[in-house]
Parts: sequence; C-alpha cells; structure tokens
Amino acid sequence: MSMRMEKVNREIRKQIMGVISKEMDDPLFDFLTVTRVDTTSDLRESKVYFSLLDESKYTHAQESLDKMSKFIRVNLGKKIRMKYLPELKFIADNSIRYSVDIHKKIEDVMQEDESRKHNIED
Repeated sequence: MSMRMEKVNREIRKQIMGVISKEMDDPLFDFLTVTRVDTTSDLRESKVYFSLLDESKYTHAQESLDKMSKFIRVNLGKKIRMKYLPELKFIADNSIRYSVDIHKKIEDVMQEDESRKHNIED
C-alpha cells in the first residue's frame, strides 16, 4: 500500500472515530473502536473495521452503523477534503478476539506442559 493510501486510511479512521464519539448519542458506541480502514485505490469505498468490548452487541452495532453510515459520511465530508469521499462499509473486526483466544490457548498449553513436568519429577 502506498504512503498516500496509508495517510488517507489513517485520516478517515481518525475522523470517523471523532464523529462517532462526538456526534452520535448511543451508549453502544462508547466502547466501539475503529481498528482499521481499507480504502480502494480509486477512493470510492472504504471498509471500516470496528471492534467492541461486548461481543454480544456486534449485530446491533453493525445495524446501527449501517443505518448511520450516510450521517457519518456527511460529517466526514465536513472534516476531510477529498475529490471523492468514499462510501463507508462497516465490518466487525474479530481479530482482537481471535488474538485473545490464541493467547489463551498458548497459556493453557504452557500450563499443561508445566504440570506434566511436575508430574514427571514427582
């Protein structure tokens, strides 16, 4: 990815987080984080990946963000000057949960290994 696209993605992410935190009055969004943005090279669409602390609210958050995407895009247009303002497509990002699950599995394996070592020594 070019430096220009990285800069565009960073700025879109920053401004969307600002709109969500300042302009949207839904407690659901208090614990929402935009983890990354991937914008197409023609600047027509941005995939906005988000994460929540409470995984049970992903569906509700997805529906709310989809309904509010035009509002978010209009506010984004007030903050960013671009030839084309991309359409926003919100996607739940499970990578954090996946990372936590992997970390937990590694911890479990290490604990099992330690208990086997202690059993062999006894």
